[in-house]
Amino acid sequence: QELWFNDSGEMNDGPLCRCSARARRSGIRHNIYAGENHLSSCDPNSNNGDKLYHYRITISPPTNFLVKTPTIIEYDAHEYIFEGFSMFSHKKLDALPLCKVIRFNIEYTIVYFEEKAPVNFTIRELDYFYKYLFQELLELVDLDLRAHGDSSGCPQYHFMPRFVRELPGNGKEVLSMNEVLKYLIDSSCPLVSKGSLSDVLAMPQHEWQRFTEHIKGMIVTYPGKKPCSLRVDQLDRDQDSTSQSSFPEIVHFGIRPPQLSYAGNPEYQKAWREYVKFRHLLANMPKPSFEDKRRLEAKEIRLQNMRTKNELKRNVTVTVSSENFHKTGIMCDVVQHAMLVPVLVSHLRFHRSLDVLEEKIKYKFSNRYLLQLALTHPSYRENFGTNPDHARNSLTNCGIRQPVYGDRRIHYMNTRKRAEVTIWSEYEVVLCQTFLVKI
Repeated sequence: QELWFNDSGEMNDGPLCRCSARARRSGIRHNIYAGENHLSSCDPNSNNGDKLYHYRITISPPTNFLVKTPTIIEYDAHEYIFEGFSMFSHKKLDALPLCKVIRFNIEYTIVYFEEKAPVNFTIRELDYFYKYLFQELLELVDLDLRAHGDSSGCPQYHFMPRFVRELPGNGKEVLSMNEVLKYLIDSSCPLVSKGSLSDVLAMPQHEWQRFTEHIKGMIVTYPGKKPCSLRVDQLDRDQDSTSQSSFPEIVHFGIRPPQLSYAGNPEYQKAWREYVKFRHLLANMPKPSFEDKRRLEAKEIRLQNMRTKNELKRNVTVTVSSENFHKTGIMCDVVQHAMLVPVLVSHLRFHRSLDVLEEKIKYKFSNRYLLQLALTHPSYRENFGTNPDHARNSLTNCGIRQPVYGDRRIHYMNTRKRAEVTIWSEYEVVLCQTFLVKI
C-alpha cells in the first residue's frame, strides 16, 4: 500500500494534464518541441559512427552519485565500474547554457563533453538497454525521446552506459555493450528460488550475512507487478509460528508522496500557516505575554502530532515477500544517473526550440541564458524532464536510500528575475508571444 507506481498520463493524485483538447496540440509540456521533425531510423546493426555525435555526460558535484556499492561488471579478470552515460546526438550540439537541476537541496550541473565515440556497440543494443532500464525497471512510461507524432522514427538521442576501467597513462577502457547486456542476462535470476528456499533458511548466520550484503542496495524486479522494481534495503528470513516455510521478506525504506502525506494535507497546511503567522506576530511584539507563548507552543505541538500520525507520515517501511522477485545486477548508482537523463534531454530540446525562435524573429541573442531566463516562469522550481511524480516514485523506489541533503534555501537563491535586465524590444515580445502560442 505504501509503494507508488507509474501509469501513463497519471500523477499520484490525478491526471497529469487537465488541458483542453485544443491546448494539448501544442506546448513543451505536451512533449511538442519546435524544430523537431521525423528522423530516419539508424541502422540497428551498426554504431552509425558516420552520422552520430558522441558526448560524455558528467555530473558535478558527485554527492549522492558516488555510492559505497557501485555497479561493477567483472570481465576478463578486470573490474569495470559504472561511471555514467554517453550520449549520441543526430546533430552537433552548440555551446549552450549549463544544465542545472536541484536534487536533495543541492544544485547539480550536468555537463556534456564531445569525445571520440566508442565503437563497441550497436544501436539495437542501446535500444534494448534503454527499454529495459527506463521503461521496464524505472517505468518512466511518459518519457518519449522521439519527436511528437513520430512513432516510427529514431529517438532524438541515444544513451550508452559507461562501465570503465582505468588504463596506464590516465586512459580508460569502456566495456562493450554486448558484455553489458550479457551481464544483465546472467544477473537475471530469482532472488530466492523455490528449490533453494530450504537451503537459504538453513544457512549459518555468517553465510546469510554474506548473501544479504551482496543483495543490499540492488534493484530487484517482479515483472507484472506495480511497481515492478524496488531497492532492497534489508532481507529478513525470520519465520512466523506456522509450520510452513515462507520466503524471506524484502524490507524497503521509502517515502510517501508529498500529496499523500502531511506536506500535502490541507488541514496541516492551514495549521502551518496559522503557526507561522502567529510566530511572526510574536517575534514583532515588544513583550509577548505568557499566554501568547503558550498559544504558540500549543500550535507547534499540534503540528508535531499531525506529523506523527501514521496516515500522514512521510517515511514509511515496506515489507514484501521475495517470492518471484528477480535480481537485476543493477545498483542504485545507475538509477541516480539515469534519472538525470530526462533532465538533460529536456534542456537540449528546449534550446533547440529557442533556435527556431531566433530564426523566426531573425535575431540571435549573444547571451542565451538570458533568453532561457525570460521564458522561465518565476514559480519554476524542480525539473524532472518527464512526469514529475513518475520521477519521484522511481527515485523513491529505486534510488539511493540515504541521500546527503544540502541547504533548502538553494530553491530560492538566484531564481528571481531582475527587472533591470531588459533583453526584449516591444516588437520582439509580440513576435515571441505569437510564436509560443503556435508551438
